[in-house]
Amino acid sequence: MKKFFILLSLLAFFSSPAFALFDTSYWGVRALGMGGAYTAVADDADAPGYNIAGIASLKKTEIVFTSARLFAGVDGYDIGTDYLGGVYPLDPKYGAISAGWMFIGDAGVRREDSINIGYARNLDDVIKLISDIDWLSVSAGVNFRYLRWETKSVYVDENTFIGDLSNDAFAFDIGLLLRFKYGISVGYSGRYLNSPDIGHSSEDNVKPTNVLGLAYYSEELPFLKIPKFTAALDYQIRSGDNLLMAGIESRILDGKLALRAGAWEDQINFGLGYGFDFLGSKLTINYAFGLPLGIQSSAGSHFLSINVRLP
Repeated sequence: MKKFFILLSLLAFFSSPAFALFDTSYWGVRALGMGGAYTAVADDADAPGYNIAGIASLKKTEIVFTSARLFAGVDGYDIGTDYLGGVYPLDPKYGAISAGWMFIGDAGVRREDSINIGYARNLDDVIKLISDIDWLSVSAGVNFRYLRWETKSVYVDENTFIGDLSNDAFAFDIGLLLRFKYGISVGYSGRYLNSPDIGHSSEDNVKPTNVLGLAYYSEELPFLKIPKFTAALDYQIRSGDNLLMAGIESRILDGKLALRAGAWEDQINFGLGYGFDFLGSKLTINYAFGLPLGIQSSAGSHFLSINVRLP
């Protein structure tokens, strides 16, 4: 299994420009701790990676830095990820803007980068022009991406040599988030909707990804009395390859300590976070652990982030 996994990973890594960053999300340590089910939650600086509409709910500027190592312990596999992003709320009638840089790669061999600029706005004032409802809040947004990948000259084996290659492209996402009374929210995220071509010598399009999300939040879960409880489901549709993600979170110790768990079909995730005041700002440190199923030699993927909410 170990040799098969390494061979399969190398083939995917070198043969297709759309290896990881352009295909999947390894961003947002809170989201990963919840099994990647974040489309209908999306209420912090990690929202652009899951549902750009979520940034419209932020009231204060947030900055986040994430670093991770994927599939630790597998020989010949040294892939890391980094993410630096921020959200700046404008006047409520103008919405919020975001910017970020995402990276994934194997040092000295292959890397993929994405630079993102997004905008979202709450649409409640528009809805009230049509109907006077007070049980629904709606936000929508768009995210623009600049994508680039490059490989260095390397021997995959004694008979296979790959020289320097690179390409870039532009893409865009859209997002919609509906928050109802009683803690229920529904989200939609459409990513890479223009199916950008990032192939080098032949066409290689990033497949559009559509995600539907459902979330429930309660200050105290009825019957079980779990404080500040969130449960979320995401259903991802990508070129006929569907994926269900699920996760939960509870915040204890007056909301300072967060405990998380979640999964998708081939990985189980756990996470925790701790928030505290620091020089007038709110500082939150998050950690997530992902255990890939069926890879016995892996010590899992490890994610760490620092989130700063400015005064």
